[in-house]
Amino acid sequence: MVEYHTRMEKRRAAEQEKQKGNKKVPKNKRNKKKSDGKKHWVKRIFIILLLSFLFLILAGVIFVFAVIRDAPKLDENALHNEISSVMYDQNGKIATTVDSGLHKKYTCIDSIPLTVQDAYISTEDVRFYKHFGIDPIRILGAGVAQFTKGYKSEGASTITQQVVRNAMLTQNKTFTRKIQEMYLAIQLEKKYTKKQILEMYLNQIYLGEGPTWGVAAASERYFGKNIKNVTLEQAAMLAAMTRNPGYYDPIKHPEQAKARRDLVLDLMVQNKAITADEAAKAKAVSMKQMTKGHHNVPVSNRKYGAFLDYVRHELVDEKKVITEQEFNSGGLKIYTTLDSEIQTQTQEVLNNKKNYPNVQNNFNASVSVIDTQTGAIRALGGGRNYKYLYTNWSYDGKRNIGSTAKPIMDYGPAIEYLKWPTDYEVNDSKDIKYSWGKEINDWDGKTLGKMSMRKALYLSRNIPALQTFQEVDHALGGTKNIRTFAEKLGFTDSVLKQLGESYSIGGGSFTSNPLQMSAAYASFGNNGIYNQPYAVRKIVKPDGEVIQLDHKRHVAMHDYTAYMITDMLKDVMTKGTGINANIPGANLAGKTGTTNIPTDYANQFKISNYLRTKGALDSWFVGYNTQLTTAIWTGYNADKTKIGNKNYGSYLGPNEQRYAQRIFRAIMAQYMVGASDFKRPSSVINLSNGELAVRNSTITNHYKAESKSDHSGSSDSSSSSESSSSAPPESSSESVPPESSSESSSSSAPPAESSSSSAPTSPESPASSAAAPPASSSENSVQSSTP
Repeated sequence: MVEYHTRMEKRRAAEQEKQKGNKKVPKNKRNKKKSDGKKHWVKRIFIILLLSFLFLILAGVIFVFAVIRDAPKLDENALHNEISSVMYDQNGKIATTVDSGLHKKYTCIDSIPLTVQDAYISTEDVRFYKHFGIDPIRILGAGVAQFTKGYKSEGASTITQQVVRNAMLTQNKTFTRKIQEMYLAIQLEKKYTKKQILEMYLNQIYLGEGPTWGVAAASERYFGKNIKNVTLEQAAMLAAMTRNPGYYDPIKHPEQAKARRDLVLDLMVQNKAITADEAAKAKAVSMKQMTKGHHNVPVSNRKYGAFLDYVRHELVDEKKVITEQEFNSGGLKIYTTLDSEIQTQTQEVLNNKKNYPNVQNNFNASVSVIDTQTGAIRALGGGRNYKYLYTNWSYDGKRNIGSTAKPIMDYGPAIEYLKWPTDYEVNDSKDIKYSWGKEINDWDGKTLGKMSMRKALYLSRNIPALQTFQEVDHALGGTKNIRTFAEKLGFTDSVLKQLGESYSIGGGSFTSNPLQMSAAYASFGNNGIYNQPYAVRKIVKPDGEVIQLDHKRHVAMHDYTAYMITDMLKDVMTKGTGINANIPGANLAGKTGTTNIPTDYANQFKISNYLRTKGALDSWFVGYNTQLTTAIWTGYNADKTKIGNKNYGSYLGPNEQRYAQRIFRAIMAQYMVGASDFKRPSSVINLSNGELAVRNSTITNHYKAESKSDHSGSSDSSSSSESSSSAPPESSSESVPPESSSESSSSSAPPAESSSSSAPTSPESPASSAAAPPASSSENSVQSSTP
C-alpha cells in the first residue's frame, strides 16, 4: 500500500489514476454516452412540443366553446322570414325599415318542383341529404384550397349553414362566424327535417333587384309564371343566379346568365338528377325565349326613399362594408344622419304640384341638405314623387352648373392665390374676350364697365368672371392651381379633365349634382374646411358587431378665402340674383345658376330661336348659413320620343327658372333662421370703404366709385343701380367650337329675359353639349346663373 506524506501528494496521485482510467475507456462506450445525451435533449424537445400542442388544442377548445356560447339561439321567425334592417335618424330614433316585403312570397316545399330542388342541391350542396349540417368532405376540400388558392378563396358552407347564416349571422368570412354557423347548422338539423330546411333556404335566398327574395318571387319576376310551372331551363336559371344575381341576371346580362345556367345543367347531369339529353334540350332554349314572360315588379314608395337609397349607395356601392342582401334583410341597425323633419318637408315640397304651376309632366327637381360644419346629410330629395331605387337626381345626376361655378373657378382662386380684396377692380367690357378672340355676353347684352369684384359676383356678370379666370391663369402660369382648388372642393378629375376658360362660367364638361354642390359650398361656410358628405354613422349587426363609419375632411382653402367669398355671396341674397330665395331674419349666403339651350339641342327638340334665348336647360340655387347648406336643381329630363307631346317639356321657360329659389325658400324657411352669423377670422381686415382684404396683402387695384363705394349699394356712372329690389337675371355664356355658336339663356330671376351670346371653346377645353337629354353636339351650352 502506497503511503502518502502529504494531502497534496494524495490528491495528485488520485488525479493521475483518474486520467489513466479515462484512457482505458473504449471508444464505443464514449459514443454511447454522447448518444444518450442527444436522446435526452430530443426527448425534452418532444415533450415541450407535445405540451405546446396540447395547450393549443385546449386553448382552441376553450375558444370554440366561448364562441358557441355567444352564438344566437335558433329563431323560428328569422328562419322563415328575413329580419328587415332598420334605419335610425340623427337622434337614434327609428326612422323606417329597409325591406318593404313586397317582393317575397313564402312557398311550401311541396309547391316547389323537384327540378328546382335538384338544381339547387346539385349546385350548392350535392351531399345535402347525407350530411348532418356540416360536410366534412367539403370542409377538407375548402381547407386545401386555403393553401393552394389563398385565404378565404373557397367556402365550405352547406345549404343548412347558409340558412342559419342568412337568418341570424353576418356575411363576413371570419372564424368566429364560421364556428357559430357550423354549431347552429348542427342544431338546425336536429330540430328540422331536410325538407323543412330546404324550404327555408329556397324562400330566403336573394335573387335580384327589387329586392326579390325566394324562388317563387323570382319565378314571377323573370319568367312571369308561378313557381309550380317552371321548366327545367328556368329551374337551372334560378339556381345559376344565386351566386351573383346582378351579374347573372338573364334580362340584363343574357350571355353570362346562359353560360352559368348551362353549367348548372351539367352539374345536374353529374348528380344524376337529369339525363344528358334533357340537359341538351334545356341548353337549346335561348335567354329571350326563356324570359318572354318577364315583367318588372313595381317598386314600393318607401318612407324617406331618396335618403334610404343614398344610404344603400354609400354602404353597398361606395364603401362596400355590407352586401345588398345584408342591407335589405340582414337585421342591421343602421344609424344615420337623417333629420326626419327636414326630409319630410323636402318630400312634401317636391311632391306638391301646386308649387310648380304650368310645368310639364317631366319637370323635375332635386335637393340636398347637409350640415355645414360636419358634412352630415340631413335630407335628400331625389326628384318629384321619387320612388325608391329610381334615378336619384340628388347624388346621381350630372347637369351643368351655370354660374354657381364662379366662386369655385374664378373668385375663390383669385382670393386664395392672389389675395384679391373684395373691391378689386374688374371690367365688364367688350374688350374682354376669350383667348381665341370670341366675345362673351351677358343676359342683357350690355356691359356695365368697371366695377368691384363683389358687384361682379352678386350680379353674376360673365365678362368679369372670365377676366378673373384669365388673370389667375396668367399670374400662376396655368390652370393647375384652379384645378387644385376645385379638386379640394370635391370635384373629380373626370369633371375637370377638360378645364379651360369656358369653366369660368360653368361651361364645358363642368357638371355636378346637388349633393356635390352642397358639400363644396359648405366649405365656404365652414372656414375653408371641406367635409365629404356622409349619411351613416355606424352599423350594428345581429351578432353585436359594430362597424363605425367615418368620412374624410381636409382644409380646402384659407379661412380668409372662405369668409370673403361668403361675405360677397351674402349680397347675392339682398341685392343680387338670389333675392327670391332670401329668408327674412336668416344670415344667408348663396349663389344662382342657369344653363342655356345649345343650338343643336334646340333644333333637335324643335325649339324656336326666340324661345331658345328665353329658355334654359337647368336652374340652380345653393344657399347656406353656419348650420345648414342646401343645393337645389330644377330642369327637364327630356325624351326624344316625346317630341311634339304637349305634356312633355324639353326646357325651362322664364317662370320655371324661378322655381329653384322658391323650392329653397319653401323647404328651408323654418330651418335657416336663428343660426349665428359668419365670424370674420383674424386673417381678414375691413377696409375703409366697408370692403374686405387679406391681412398683409399688397394688392392696390381697388375699385373706386365716382360717388359712394360699391359696397354701399350705389352705382358708378357706367353701371346700373346695385340696390335694386328686383335684381336682373344672370347668365353666363359658355364656349362652343370656333365653327359654331350657342346662345345665352334667360335667368330665373325677375325679370326673365336673355340675349344672344356666342363663345367658342378654348383649344384646351373641347366643347360638349349641355347635360339634359342625350343630345350629342359639338356645342357647349351657355351657362347662366339665376336669381
